[in-house]
Amino acid sequence: MRTSKQINQIELTHSMPVRLLNAISSESITSLIDYYNISNSIIQKNTGPKVCVINEGDDVIDNILESLRTEFGNFKVRTAHYFDVSTPHIVHVDDDFNYSNSYKAFTIPLLTEGADCNLAKLIFFDQYYYGGPAKFIRNGPANKVEYYNKNLYVYDDVKGLNNNGIPANVLSMLSHLRPQWLEGLSINSYFPWTIGSVIAFDSLQLHCASNFKEQGITRKLGISIFTTLDKE
Repeated sequence: MRTSKQINQIELTHSMPVRLLNAISSESITSLIDYYNISNSIIQKNTGPKVCVINEGDDVIDNILESLRTEFGNFKVRTAHYFDVSTPHIVHVDDDFNYSNSYKAFTIPLLTEGADCNLAKLIFFDQYYYGGPAKFIRNGPANKVEYYNKNLYVYDDVKGLNNNGIPANVLSMLSHLRPQWLEGLSINSYFPWTIGSVIAFDSLQLHCASNFKEQGITRKLGISIFTTLDKE
């Protein structure tokens, strides 16, 4: 568990999620997809997604990182990987037990199949969680298998809980979630999953995907980059 001092330092770096449009050229997108397609390092996670780790210095994302550092400061990459999914993520945070000073996360949409990419959304809540990697499934189902992220059944340590509720237009995007999982949560913002954009956000801010399957999207391929700062 983080100390109060560590949490306070993380909070100093908080900012609103933003979407950088036209941040990745079509040529770069093609190159990134080609790199994934020929990789022999793709693994199938127990939770469903296929992932492929990207190492800084392999020239795959280095130019993207250079551009992001111009915008967001001289962060370090704690991990970066492709994710290839056919089902939407539930509410979670992108934390790492080995880093107390988590900073920004960057999502780079590369490809969708079945329907227009903009029908998928990345949704952010007002709430934050500083207790490590977690998925937020208030009141169960109990005894759900854990792999890396902790299943959080009680939201007492979630910061910013309120009774504002979820607007109907956003709630319609979250049909893959049980209503009790959203109790105490409120919507901060959401962005279409536009190919060529980069979505930047605080990695400890609660977020999830929309139920893109209901929009006819059968597959999403993207890149996640998770960062840290040298501030203790």
